[in-house]
Amino acid sequence: MWSEQSSTEYFKEMVESAIRHQKVTTDVMVSYYIVNLLVRCVKADELHDDDEPLAIIFNKATSASLAEQSVIYRRIGDLSLYLSGFFAESLSRKLVDVDYYIALGKASYGTLAHLESGQKSPASLTKVYTELARRFLTFTDILSEVSERCSLTSNENILRLYEKWLRTRSKRAASMLRDIGIEPINNITVDPIQ
Repeated sequence: MWSEQSSTEYFKEMVESAIRHQKVTTDVMVSYYIVNLLVRCVKADELHDDDEPLAIIFNKATSASLAEQSVIYRRIGDLSLYLSGFFAESLSRKLVDVDYYIALGKASYGTLAHLESGQKSPASLTKVYTELARRFLTFTDILSEVSERCSLTSNENILRLYEKWLRTRSKRAASMLRDIGIEPINNITVDPIQ
């Protein structure tokens, strides 16, 4: 198994490379947060050890203490970012789709930013959570690229990539489609099959 230092260095290089490749401008603290998230996920997948759906946990957090709320919203945001970035393709074949995790992640980080701004937390932490909420899809694209470079997912199925773009309107998915000669059409809407 990797040492924490070697996994931190590995993911730092991978995240920074994906950020440069996608021409994303972000605060260094956000980049560091994402690297730290990946290191924690490699160590023990401590993010989610409960079988309860995240939406229910999210709703229960409203009655928790402020300290507990911060922990819960961070776990939900982190898990949602990790899953929707690293495993978006496999989520498309599940009962709960990637859109579920994107919505929960944005809401969790947004709520967390609000909670932290009301506390005596460092302003940089509030800024990180605010940016993660505001640009959640951008950061899922960063994690998707890291995932592909780690060979955990494959984008060989063009149809799945196009379906992902249809659901999320991800700039990265659109760029990948263009790279293989497919121009995404913006005026198409997707209705879920009942």
